[in-house]
Amino acid sequence: MVTATGPAPGSEIRQNSTHARPQRNICGLLSMPAIFDDGMVLQRDTPIAVFGTISATATNNESRIMIRLIDGRGRQAAEATATADQTTGQWLAYLPALPASGPYELHVEAGNDRLRFTDVYVGVVWLAGGQSNMEVELRNSDNAEQALAQCADPLLRFYNVPKTGVVDEMAENASAWQNSSPQASGVMSAVAYYFARRLRAKLGAGIAVGMVDCYIGGTSITCWMSRATLEGCAAGRGYLDRYDQAVAGKTMDELHTAADAWQHAFDAWNASIAAARQADPGITWDTLNEQYGACPWPPPVTPFSQWHTCGAFEAMIMRVTPYTLEGVLWYQGEEDEPYCESYRELLGLMIAEWRTLWHRADLPFLLVQLPQWIDRKVDESTGDPMLWPTIRAAQWDAAHGIDGVHAVCLMDCGEYDNIHPTDKRTPGERLADCALRYVYGHAEMPVEGPELLDAQVIDGTHMRLRFAHAHGLRFDGTDPSSRHNADLRSRENTSTTVRNAGKSGFEIADADGRFRGVAAEIIGTDTGQNHADPTIGTVMLTVPEKIQPVTVRYAWRSWGPAPLFNADALPAVPFTHHLA
Repeated sequence: MVTATGPAPGSEIRQNSTHARPQRNICGLLSMPAIFDDGMVLQRDTPIAVFGTISATATNNESRIMIRLIDGRGRQAAEATATADQTTGQWLAYLPALPASGPYELHVEAGNDRLRFTDVYVGVVWLAGGQSNMEVELRNSDNAEQALAQCADPLLRFYNVPKTGVVDEMAENASAWQNSSPQASGVMSAVAYYFARRLRAKLGAGIAVGMVDCYIGGTSITCWMSRATLEGCAAGRGYLDRYDQAVAGKTMDELHTAADAWQHAFDAWNASIAAARQADPGITWDTLNEQYGACPWPPPVTPFSQWHTCGAFEAMIMRVTPYTLEGVLWYQGEEDEPYCESYRELLGLMIAEWRTLWHRADLPFLLVQLPQWIDRKVDESTGDPMLWPTIRAAQWDAAHGIDGVHAVCLMDCGEYDNIHPTDKRTPGERLADCALRYVYGHAEMPVEGPELLDAQVIDGTHMRLRFAHAHGLRFDGTDPSSRHNADLRSRENTSTTVRNAGKSGFEIADADGRFRGVAAEIIGTDTGQNHADPTIGTVMLTVPEKIQPVTVRYAWRSWGPAPLFNADALPAVPFTHHLA
């Protein structure tokens, strides 16, 4: 089984600190986190958290902090005060809620120590978190050249939180808020860019959108949680035990030697892949793997790597919280495939912990349900381990079971044998549509694909399934590959209402638990109560002879047929349903 995901190809997994600005957020006894910088975006329509620390040697006068927001005419637009904790030196203040506006200067003063930040806007701020598929940079996604040529937008801004498992102040000093531009946006998360671009187009020309990019490829969800939270559940303790056992008995010299050897091999592999792709942009991953071998992943487990349990939480999340956000985008789960049965519990715990840190119990979380993928060697040898469907189900259940959590379905996306699909516009824009619908109140925004309402065996040879959000219900292609092959897609779409067994995505099982592919036919809209409901569609399955169905499922594969869509071109949600 292949479970390694690794960083996204071409991502800057190690920070470039050559442009560090030493002590850029320190003045005398006063200091603030690196996320506060020139060009930052602050969250509109809610109190704005401003925070930092004062040295323990500060006097009472120096421990009182004054925060002012100054407009372009030098007038004070808002103010707040804070008093540092005498023990920790930490302070937190909230500026009053402001509408979208700017530019401003943010002045923070403690006694004679002053920090000033310029070109500050009040708009909307989202954190884009997760692992490698959130990490894929705009420059490495589909149509990158065109996207970068058109990306200039002074009110679309982003801040890359340094990717690290231990606090790296030098990298933080080199970090900065940046305006979207052809020169800067290549290293922005492609998903975050397309999300922000769509918000900019829909929310209003004068509303700044700020993205806090906060991700590391190859990270488990437990990298983004505290040790205290993980110790509170059996699944979390399992991750901690595996980590503790991996480093037990090893000296720091041994750990560094192993890490350096891996880094050398990893860098060499990446350089070979980059050179081959530059020489032949159309080269396939099959060819690359044949020529250069598989990616040397995973790295050794160490307490200083970017991938150790709790590392990203301590060195990244805790360095930006509680910077005021509109919400969180979360694209992660691939690395937790081996322990997929515990993912739902851990996802719920992570969401709750982050909401506590941000002092907001209803902080919106928009989840990306994993797209389709399978490793070719696994597919051709042992077969589909059927673990990604469990992750997808956990993500969908969280979206339905936790208030303020929503998910977008990507069963029409993904690439066979490439865990890092390069189409990032689709997930980014679907997340944006989800935000527009559920966070910004655009009720007209289509975000929901067909979703099972109920299933019933109506005679010995047929099963009737009813779907919500099924206006214009149709079949389109078979799997993501076929939908991107015009000739194949055309042949498969000779009928948009019928799919044969093995192509429909529907399977049934009787008491023996063995699933069999079945033919499916779309028979129209619901006609209950003597009138048609165009949002409810019906699919009829053909039940094989001598089979008494106990369970029906759809698209319950890591990679496989998923041809059902509605008129908004949104894919049906995968499911497993046990008949009453």
